[in-house]
Amino acid sequence: MEVILNINDLKFYDLFDNLSIYIEKNKFITISGANNCGKTTLIRILSRQIETQNSIILYSKNIYDYKIEDYLKEVRSVIPKEIIFNENTLEEELNYQSELEVSDKNIFINYIIKGLKIKRMLNKEINYLSSDEIVLAQIAIALVNHPKILLLDNIFDYLDKNEIENLYNFLRDYQEKFGLTVIMTTIDLKNSIESDYLYIIDSKKVILSGEPLTILQRDNIINKAGLSLPFMIDLSVKLRDYEIINSIYLNKIKMVDEIWK
Repeated sequence: MEVILNINDLKFYDLFDNLSIYIEKNKFITISGANNCGKTTLIRILSRQIETQNSIILYSKNIYDYKIEDYLKEVRSVIPKEIIFNENTLEEELNYQSELEVSDKNIFINYIIKGLKIKRMLNKEINYLSSDEIVLAQIAIALVNHPKILLLDNIFDYLDKNEIENLYNFLRDYQEKFGLTVIMTTIDLKNSIESDYLYIIDSKKVILSGEPLTILQRDNIINKAGLSLPFMIDLSVKLRDYEIINSIYLNKIKMVDEIWK
């Protein structure tokens, strides 16, 4: 697959030392680690809110060699509660932010509204949106101009289970239709299961990387990094160690069926 974003041996104060992450095109990537490991700082670096002396390559070009307006056409970020709205309502804000032609603008904005299920929010004053609604509004605004990379920092703390499931479904549909690479940070590893690739950061560098279900079986390393395994994976690993089951199960019913065979 094509690597479009290359972070090689990143050093940044006391947070990162030789941190290397390679992002493939049109993939869902989760970056996880304990609190204060630098996840949000990494999102700020990739969104060019914070500058580093290291070379970070986007499409074979240093990210700092792009004009900021050109860079933001490629990469948009969502950090909850960190946004300045220019208009009074979300509908007005989406139209204000969109740079598409009028005929395409309406079609695309309606696609985002339907996919994120935010029609109820359109005519609300933005200042009166709830915390989960603000995050969904931020995502809608971030996507309104067809970026190629979407950075989502710790958004799962603000969304309920149904909102998270719908967001995954919508982003997968968006990815299939338009192409999109999604980079998400989270401390809760259950949010990584639907990803294509998982990076775990500890001690200033990546300590584990690979497909989530493979990585999440490394329980000793993950626990030492200050993270907890999702319940079903943790249970599966323990039962497999006792040779009660042979596979990793995410579904309780399937696990029970396997135990009682």
